[in-house]
Order: sequence, then C-alpha cells, then structure tokens
Amino acid sequence: MIDLRQADSGTRFEADIAIIGGGAAGIAMAHRLISSGLQVIIVESGGETLEPATQDLYAGTASGVPYFPLDQSRYRLFGGSTYRRGSRSAPFQHVDMEPRAWLGLDGWPILRDSLQPWYDGVPALMDLHTPFDHSHVPWNRFRVHPPAIDTSQLDFTGFQFGKNLLFGEIFRKDLRAASNVLTLLHANVTKIATSERADHVTALQVRTLEGKTAEVHARKYVLAAGGIENARLLLLSDDRNPAGLCNDHDQVGRHFMEHPTASVGTIASDAPQATHDIFSPGLLAGRLVEVCLQPSVTLMRHERILNANAATRLNLGQDATEALRQIVWNMRSRKVPMSLGWYRNNAWLRERVGTILRNPFAIPGNLIRHAMGRPKRFAIDSVRLEVRIEQLPNPDCRVTLGAGRDAFGQRRAHLDWRLTETDWRTFRAMADRVGAELARLGLGRLSRAPWLDGPATAGPETAGLNRVWPDDLVGGHHHMGTTRMSADPAKGVVDRNLKSHAKDNLWDLGSSVYPTSSQVNPTMTVLALALRRAEHLKEL
Repeated sequence: MIDLRQADSGTRFEADIAIIGGGAAGIAMAHRLISSGLQVIIVESGGETLEPATQDLYAGTASGVPYFPLDQSRYRLFGGSTYRRGSRSAPFQHVDMEPRAWLGLDGWPILRDSLQPWYDGVPALMDLHTPFDHSHVPWNRFRVHPPAIDTSQLDFTGFQFGKNLLFGEIFRKDLRAASNVLTLLHANVTKIATSERADHVTALQVRTLEGKTAEVHARKYVLAAGGIENARLLLLSDDRNPAGLCNDHDQVGRHFMEHPTASVGTIASDAPQATHDIFSPGLLAGRLVEVCLQPSVTLMRHERILNANAATRLNLGQDATEALRQIVWNMRSRKVPMSLGWYRNNAWLRERVGTILRNPFAIPGNLIRHAMGRPKRFAIDSVRLEVRIEQLPNPDCRVTLGAGRDAFGQRRAHLDWRLTETDWRTFRAMADRVGAELARLGLGRLSRAPWLDGPATAGPETAGLNRVWPDDLVGGHHHMGTTRMSADPAKGVVDRNLKSHAKDNLWDLGSSVYPTSSQVNPTMTVLALALRRAEHLKEL
C-alpha cells in the first residue's frame, strides 16, 4: 500500500488493471486477481480509517422523497461501506432477473443461472454458513415450527448474516502481501481521461486533498466507486462530451433504486414473542438467520406488484438486552466516540444504562440463549410489521451533478429520489396479504398504517409525489441502477459483461449496474459479479 500523500507529486503508476474504489467490489476483484499474475492497482480515495475531510467529498444534496444525507449513506475509506454494514445476505431470485410483463420490465441481459457458480464463491468472502438454501429455510435447525402459509400467495425466504464485516481489515493482509497488487490510499480520481475519439480510457487523473497529483495508466479500467459515485465520476469527466462519459443516450445516473422500507401496521397478538420467533428463529453455526415473507410470483402477477419482503419488528423501549445491544453496536460500528467524558454526560447512554439496571438478570439468560443459537426473550412493548420493497426502475429517479462544489472544485452529487404508484401499491398489497395470512393462522391481527389508506393526489405517476409517504420510510443505504446493464446501448450504460457500451477498456462494477433491485440486500450479488468479472478480465 502507498499513501499518495507521501509520494512525489506527478508520479505515474502503471498496471494491467486499475480499479477505482477500494470497497467490497474492488477488494473482491483484486483479491481474486492475486493469482492471475496481472498487475493490479486499487485507487482508493480514503485511508485506512474514516477521516472527516475525505468523507466530506461524499456530501451532496437530495430532493423528492426525503433521503439520508449523502455523506452519511456511504463511507470513503479502504473497505468502503463494509465499514458499517450488517452483512445481511441472500442471492437474487430467478423472478428478479426475468422479464416481468405486468411491470413492463425487460429483465437482465444475463440469466440467473449464469451467476450461480459465482454465488457459490461468495460464502468464503463473507464467512457464511454452507449449505444454506435461502428459498427453503432450514427450520429443522431451529426450535421453531413454521406455520402452514398459503404458498399460492406467499413464500418464506431466508437471510443469513455473514461473520466477515469489515473487508478493509479482513483482506488487507492478503492484498499487502500480493506482489502484483498495489493499493493507493488518499488517491482521489478527479477525471477519467480518454482518447480524442472518446472510445478508449487513457489515464486516471488523481489528486490528494493536500494538492499532490498523479496519473494511473492501465490497459483496463474498472469503475467500482459505488452507486452514486460511479455516475458522478462519469458525469464529471465531460471534456470530450458535455454530457459526460458513456452518456451518449442520457442514461448515466438514471434509474436510481433503493430498497424503500416502512412500517405498514401494528400487530396485536396473544403471543407476540412466538410470532416474532418465526421471523427471527435464531443462529445457524453462529450466524444470525432472519426469515421474511415475500409475495409469490402468482401474487406479484395478479396484483401487478414488485418483489418485497415482510417481517416483524419489535418495539423494546424498556428491554435490558436491547439497551445493552444498542450500546455495544454503536461502539463496534464506531457511531459513538470512545471518550469516557462523552458517556458520562450523554443522556442517550444514561437512559440505556438505567434500563439495564432495572432488569439486569434478563441479560445472562439471553446470552445463554444466544450461545445456544436460540431466539432471545424480550420485554416487548409492541410489534409492527415492516415491509421492504424492490423499487420500480424509474428514469426520473436519478443522480445528477448539483450546484455545490467539493474541495477539488468539482460539482457534488444531487439525488432526486422518486417513488411511484407501483411502489405504493406493493406496500399496500403486502400489508393486506400478510395481514390476512397472520389472521388466518391465528398469529395476530394487523392494524394497517393510516398512510396506506390516504388518497392519491393529482400528479404524474413518475413524479412519485402523488402519495403521502410515512415519516419512517427509509432506504437501506443501497444505491443501485445508475449505470445499468442492458443489451441495447440506448437503454443502459454497460453490456452483459459490464463493459461500457461506449468505451473499449472500461468496466463498471457494483450495484450501479443492476437493471432491477430485487428485495434482497445487494452485497451478495455485487460480490458474485466481481468474481465473475475478475475471471473474465484474466482472459482478455
């Protein structure tokens, strides 16, 4: 690893493959290429720890449906957003990648089965338990008896949480030791330079915040900077085309997708813990398993809805175990300072310590249950049903360049997050179908959230402003679709092999290439695509 701040200004670096971005995708690809003999450079904007000045380069603006501050939704350091993610994993399903006439979706230009060999390589990267069939939850491994749901309407789907969280720490040693991999830290790509015909990338122009410059030259370039920054870098590299690189058809930045998530109601149950155990059955070989209900293909087609998942969420205001978990999680996720004085004077901490002291003996029991892989027991205030949906690809939901400027004088990103009537209809259908099924099975009665009964107001569907969305609507910090994959150059940015339609030596990597987003977290598919592309690049 080289800290570019310590190198001579004007240094020229050369390699066979230059990867822009040292997050999950870039690290996975570089790690796969260690045995290739190809010279690889990872060009990473950040250092090995989070630094405010570097993180500020991610700041931007947003409009439409309220969204997180952009500099709090991704992380600019070696390891990327694995710095604070939960490693919740599941692969895309066949329906996610197939054409769906009821939604007007063309599907992916690659088949789901073609990804399976690469999905098989992901558990080793994330330290997932195998075997694990996400479509058939291994109920026999848990002390939970699943209800006999109506499978013509709903299906169970499983998620597993991997043990490998921080890719920057886990794979640093291997990458440092590799003689053919060089990581440049504090190396901010400010321009992707191209030939006069703009069909070939010639170099990466790189700068540090302290003013040093460098150039990176390679035979092949891989853009793996995240779903917002991939689009921003292409739009900023506009000296050959005012619209930016790879943007002859005005597709860069469009079709931004998230995983909109909101509560759709409160569940009244005589046995709330037993109901919740179905959705959180315990641990499998030390890895947390989460179960959700998703719509069957029959239901999706009949209701003209997207894929989605639903699960119970507990409100635990006075639970000692939950209070301790929040303290530990915030410390491990580096969301609170390590200063003792901060804890002494902070009301957030005093409130949680007070909750622990009121019922400290609940914690040892839950620690024992955790060690045994069994569901914990909580002091439940209430149970809500949370739904997360796949977002409909919408060309008006997009990333553009805003008016603000960063420390390099470059325009910051602007996100216009728009949801549609189809998105709303998916939330409503899931609330109705899951609520009816819980009642049929005697598991609880759903009181539907008022926002799902609100009237639509005047306005085009694509504006996404014709529905009132709830205050608790959030995304998953999942940025997808902005350099989408397509067979037709007029409908996307990269081809089925993730190579730019407009450049002969530029590939995009990460969830920005997704034509659709599924209802599952994106990381497992990001890593499968990274392994697939690494093997492909070896052969070119």
